[in-house]
Amino acid sequence: MKKLLLVLLLALIALCISSYIFIPPTLNISSAVTVGATDNGTQRFINDETNWTKWWNYHDSNSITKASIGSFIINGDVFRLTEKFYKSVKINIQHKGQQLGSTMVVIPLQQDSTSIQWNCSLPTSSNPFKRVMQYMEAKKIKNNIEQVLANLSLFLSKKENIYGIHIERTSIKDTLFVSTKSIFTTFPTTPDIYNLIQKTQVFAARKGAKQTGNPIFNITQIDNKHYQAMVAVPVDRTLSDNDVFSLKKMIKGSFIVTDVVGGDYTVNNASMNLQQYFDDYRKTSMAMKFTMLITNRMYQSDTTRWITRLYLPVY
Repeated sequence: MKKLLLVLLLALIALCISSYIFIPPTLNISSAVTVGATDNGTQRFINDETNWTKWWNYHDSNSITKASIGSFIINGDVFRLTEKFYKSVKINIQHKGQQLGSTMVVIPLQQDSTSIQWNCSLPTSSNPFKRVMQYMEAKKIKNNIEQVLANLSLFLSKKENIYGIHIERTSIKDTLFVSTKSIFTTFPTTPDIYNLIQKTQVFAARKGAKQTGNPIFNITQIDNKHYQAMVAVPVDRTLSDNDVFSLKKMIKGSFIVTDVVGGDYTVNNASMNLQQYFDDYRKTSMAMKFTMLITNRMYQSDTTRWITRLYLPVY
């Protein structure tokens, strides 16, 4: 009996000593993940709490739930964004009634690769038994952080999730176009654009040319009161220029492209998102962007059925 008590006493002493040797006064909880996205795109989604609902439950909706606006729960821990900085945010973690401050940092690696590091610290008690329990709790917090980062990584690795549109890189099929342009004192409407297209189609047909694809257009704001609309129709042969119509020879080139289904509001949003993608990836354009009309809007009144293709030249 005495031997058993002695063994238990020695084990208890060893546990106490070990808790001080192997468990430091402050437990540093750290986790990192690499995402296939730019640092700017990553930062936008981390900085905006309204975006959290898009990725928080992305991987495992069974164990992660949204608590309220700005607060999210995973396995009982509550996370809340408290401060925003350049390439970092402060996140409060509530773990079993204890409030812990943490920092999530965005670190650019390559043009399309970013590291997200999340750090948190947990002070430990001088009581060896509490110290061991706090070590176990720190492991739980780390597991929760890693699960959140895993969801965020999977979400951000798909460009559609960041920009809201499907983006691809391609070239154009038609390279020979007949074009015309006109100046407007207000932003050109859909009938304005199709009026120019129809005039171009009539000119090409009279010259014996056949249209080989969908018409394209571009609208440029010249100043506060004037807009220039340029339209072009792809044709199968070379035509002579005149004062109104001119022949444009394009190269197949390389373009960042997205297809949009919807009316002007949807198209404008997609255009801004495409430009955001262009800026995030620091791409260079030396030519004019343009819009291709897949659906003839004059014959389809339902804007939800309009299909529009946006082209941004890229080098």
